Amino acid sequence: MNTENLRALAPDLNSVPPRSPYAALGEDFPVVAARLVDKCRAELLGQSGSYQYDCPLDRMFFAASGLETGPLREFIATGADDNDVAAWMKTHVKVPKEKLIKWGRRFRMNPLWNFLVFEDWLHRFRHRDRSS
Repeated sequence: MNTENLRALAPDLNSVPPRSPYAALGEDFPVVAARLVDKCRAELLGQSGSYQYDCPLDRMFFAASGLETGPLREFIATGADDNDVAAWMKTHVKVPKEKLIKWGRRFRMNPLWNFLVFEDWLHRFRHRDRSS
């Protein structure tokens, strides 16, 4: 594991939330991927707080893309940056790009996922409240 690169890239999820579930990771991964990468990096360093890599939302992404949790985690542990992770994912994805984009559109249309945005806001609010 390349701890030095990971430390530079990983957010401390004890104090900040991961990226929005609506944040893209490269051109090919319009939703969820950037967030799960943040959670994986943080978990590898023991700073994931209440967030968990391979949670039910991540599993939905893995099912939609055909990617596997373990190999992705191993690659992220090398200290790869977002561009490298997106390129790795693109070469290992097991569904056509169009199918993954369609899944992403359905994800964006489901209003229930807005609760994740609210949860992240609460996380920021609670941390701000403690640091005052």
